[in-house]
Amino acid sequence: MNEMQADHVYCPGEQVLDRRGRPVAGYTLHADAVYARSRVRAAPWRLKEWDFYQISDGRLCLQLVIGHVSYAGNCNIALFNCQSGERIFERGVTIPLPFRSLRMPESAHADSLLTFSHGGARLAFETEENQRRLAARFDDFEAEVTLSPAVPESVLVCTPFAKAHEFYCNEKINLLKASVSVRADGKEYAFDPERTFSLLDWGRGVWPLDHEWYWSSVSTLLDGEPFGFNLGCGFGDAQKSRGTENIVYYGKTAAKLARVRISHGADVLLPWRLESEDGRFHAVLTPQHDRDTATKLLFVNNRCHQMFGTFSGKFVTDEGEAVFFADIPGFAEHAVNRW
Repeated sequence: MNEMQADHVYCPGEQVLDRRGRPVAGYTLHADAVYARSRVRAAPWRLKEWDFYQISDGRLCLQLVIGHVSYAGNCNIALFNCQSGERIFERGVTIPLPFRSLRMPESAHADSLLTFSHGGARLAFETEENQRRLAARFDDFEAEVTLSPAVPESVLVCTPFAKAHEFYCNEKINLLKASVSVRADGKEYAFDPERTFSLLDWGRGVWPLDHEWYWSSVSTLLDGEPFGFNLGCGFGDAQKSRGTENIVYYGKTAAKLARVRISHGADVLLPWRLESEDGRFHAVLTPQHDRDTATKLLFVNNRCHQMFGTFSGKFVTDEGEAVFFADIPGFAEHAVNRW
């Protein structure tokens, strides 16, 4: 296995793309690096940008997405039971050739208002003074969500690929405390107010045509304290990378991890294993539901198994304390994409 270079932690205000549009590989836990779309050097149809919110109490799950892959823009709304797999509501709208007209925010934290209104769908994601308000309407579905951070850190990483101007700038924000109101088909769906958290997957990048990734995320409580993690692997150029997105949150601590490996067998419903190379994290996911999605259209061929279930394992804090956890709700996914 090739060794990564030493990690690079961004200085406040440092650009994640240089003036030639090449990625400056690194990471930060304090949202203080800068993504500037004007520095992207790629054909107009290569840029991909998305804001993906997933709100869950471990039973009900609401997903709200606004994004584009330049040649197509989309929104998606999904409400489902992530234990049983029951799909309560799911609709999406795709628009042709939006390129950069959706005006996706250049920061996951700066005050902004992102809206999508097409084909009967209306979504609005507003960020103001570290608070977030999400609203979605589609036919007889409506949702309103208010989010506030339960932990101060998040993880932003810029990952390079083999080609000079390909990159993935991604911020994952776990443990956003959520207040949720959802109605579908005239019925209210009640989320547990004590255990409902959101994650934000904020992605901006120029990707290779073919790639895959593994991603796992948890946002919940452990012994009454905020507990969560974000783990990812499988994409990018390991020899150029200088940081990972891997982190564990517990109470007031955030333990930054080195590279991780996420693996599963041919039957994705059998247990998955998650391990960090530095030995500080180990967990087993016992799947309950496979949210299996596939898209085939012209040259686009995407497949993702998002496995919801429970995690059991342990991690080691920066102080060397071993923390054990069992039957913690969350998900891991394996995506293979051609887009």
